[in-house]
Amino acid sequence: MTTESAVEQSVVKPEAMKPVKKNVFALLLGVLFRPRVTFGYLKDNHKKAWWLPALLILLLTIAPLWAASRPSPAAQMMPPDQMEMITNVNPRMMEGMSSQIDAPSSASSGLNFLKLGGAILGTFAAWLLWGGGLYLASVFLGRSSNFGQMFRLAVWTWLPYGLRGLAQTIYILVTGEAIANAGFSGFVIDKSVTSMLPSGPGQLAMASILSRVDVFMIWHVLLVSVALMAFTSLTRRKALTATLAIWIVFALVGIVPAIFGGMVGGIGGSTGSGPYG
Repeated sequence: MTTESAVEQSVVKPEAMKPVKKNVFALLLGVLFRPRVTFGYLKDNHKKAWWLPALLILLLTIAPLWAASRPSPAAQMMPPDQMEMITNVNPRMMEGMSSQIDAPSSASSGLNFLKLGGAILGTFAAWLLWGGGLYLASVFLGRSSNFGQMFRLAVWTWLPYGLRGLAQTIYILVTGEAIANAGFSGFVIDKSVTSMLPSGPGQLAMASILSRVDVFMIWHVLLVSVALMAFTSLTRRKALTATLAIWIVFALVGIVPAIFGGMVGGIGGSTGSGPYG
């Protein structure tokens, strides 16, 4: 082997140094199962592909609202002969049933549309707030970053909440019941817990906090901390501390509307997790 051929073999071509381009579906799986490697890749690649996971997450976020707005399965599955029997025995009963079935679907269509729009706008607002919070945290901790990076990080790390929406949708479709007392907020209904809390705003505040805490929230916090490490080279402790601090701030801010809404609707109503996790 000559000296020239040995030198040529030792030189790495620039094309060989480029990372293998991954498709979006592989990245979605990588974020869920190999987050450290995947976020290290996403830091400098696929900078404009964030809208694909964003679209998927938005669809999964509004899916439970769509499932909860569907008519009752019992009314849909009632046989025609049973309907005719009820009509012959008591026509007024049939009129009442038809009004209960038809009225909500027509009267609440506008409200459902507003809920879907609010969920979409709320999710976008959450991404913007998380992106801004992570950017400020990285600057405060002395790491260079930009808002665009942190916004993309916020979108990709929202996948656990998308899976939560999928799980809630399946539950609603199977059981035919809406989800009440999301997260750990059901503990506030327990008298052994409420006896330790002041009635009224104290219980509502605790319900708001606990409604945000579940397995998917913990998964999201860990995912954000891993992504923050990959994007800014922060240590694990600093990344996790910054992530938890941002989550706590947003959770505390979300207490205020939860208290006012709960004082109107009562503590026993549905306590959604809100756009901030």
